[in-house]
Amino acid sequence: MNLYAWLEAHAKERPDKVCIKNREREITFAEFRDATRRLAASLKEAGLKPGDNLSMVLPNIPEFVIAYVAVAGMGATVVPINPAYTARELAHILDDSDSKGIILEKGAMESYREVLEERALKIVITTGEEGNFRQWLSAAPMDLGEDFPPDTVASMVYSSGLTGYPMGAMLTQGNLDHNSDLMRTMMDCSHQDMTLTVIPLFHSFSASVNMLSMLNYGGTIYLMKRLDFKELAGAIHEAGITAICAVPTLFFGLIHHPDVQGVDYSKVSTLIAGGSALPLQIYNDFKEKYHQDIRQGYGITEASPVCSVNRKHRVIKPETIGQTVAGVEVMVVDDNGTPLPAGQHGELLFKGANIMKGYYKRPAETSEIIKDGWLYTGDLGYVDSEGYITITGYKKEMVITSGFNVYSREVEGVLNAVPGVKDSAITGVPDLMRGAIIKAYIVRDNHNLTEQEIKQFSRKRLASYKNPRIIVFVDEIPRDAHGKVILSELP
Repeated sequence: MNLYAWLEAHAKERPDKVCIKNREREITFAEFRDATRRLAASLKEAGLKPGDNLSMVLPNIPEFVIAYVAVAGMGATVVPINPAYTARELAHILDDSDSKGIILEKGAMESYREVLEERALKIVITTGEEGNFRQWLSAAPMDLGEDFPPDTVASMVYSSGLTGYPMGAMLTQGNLDHNSDLMRTMMDCSHQDMTLTVIPLFHSFSASVNMLSMLNYGGTIYLMKRLDFKELAGAIHEAGITAICAVPTLFFGLIHHPDVQGVDYSKVSTLIAGGSALPLQIYNDFKEKYHQDIRQGYGITEASPVCSVNRKHRVIKPETIGQTVAGVEVMVVDDNGTPLPAGQHGELLFKGANIMKGYYKRPAETSEIIKDGWLYTGDLGYVDSEGYITITGYKKEMVITSGFNVYSREVEGVLNAVPGVKDSAITGVPDLMRGAIIKAYIVRDNHNLTEQEIKQFSRKRLASYKNPRIIVFVDEIPRDAHGKVILSELP
């Protein structure tokens, strides 16, 4: 098995078809294949070997897709990283993943300069007009397509799982082959489709449904580096977008933003919401305005990530996350791990070809989350008599904001390191556009400490979406006998 084999097949069958498209450029399958093989050759000359890990800190640009396929195609592992991460967050992943190199935008070099100099990486590739990416495409193209075992790790996505600190979820060639085909088996997509790729590709949801699905089928990936509603409207009108798979925040914008009013969605045959819960109000408002259904699904990084969706040709239950996808089973268990019948609430477990190989160098944590092949998600819910799944809460302490999981332990660890902070706790405040925003409760032992000082400290150490938007000072954080915060007793 080799994900690159898709590219080789399509480059022969439809060499002149556009594979990657954005506002500035188009890349055909033949051009994409050539760039991928050249980059792989240069990486091999630089010492990257099968089984090695290479970090990528890139937005949605063609270089992301080229590098992803080149690295996976030679049997190495892509480590996609959020470009919004601070130097502190990047340093942790580079060290924990044993990355042999990094690909990033030239403009980001200054922000990460100290981190990169301390590690003296042999492979540092930069994109942009002043970057060296083009130089890395100057090597003679190498042959790719070697057959690897299905459990060969192709991508390692950092997730906090149930622990609260980032760990590398190892997603295999087999995992990604399974998940990339769900747009066909669940949504009838084919080589004629074009995905609007505005969710960042470092997010496993976007990598699977927007990028890998089109590479699998021979479709087209329309890349947006950042959300621009005018460009988005033009892409739907002129580029031929047929599938929009995004977080609920985007669909909220499609309803209300002035630049996308009057857009005709009649040729957009697939609309999927994932990453966080789709508010019923957004579903209803979108359908009333555009006469199209948004099909809610569910995924978790450790499952590559898609587990369920309200698939086509079946009744939509918009308040649910649908039924399990092909090749995946679901089970609900109580606190003792005992299976529960339909309709009863408990923790959601999934099993199938999508479940990760494990956490990198973390056998103990892996054994906590995967037992007898079942992935313990930490999400609470129930399954009805027809197999539709409803999420009711989270066993893990986290907040989902704009499709990103923010774990309480990580944020509270940073807040507790602020000089003058004695204790802290975070929670989510419901927000229709983002799903939730983060609210922090702070106990001070220095009453001169201000909200602004706390936010400044946090912003230097955490990605923007992890930072509290609301801070409330309290005298103490109420906790139960196990040390868990009693949020109901906080203002």
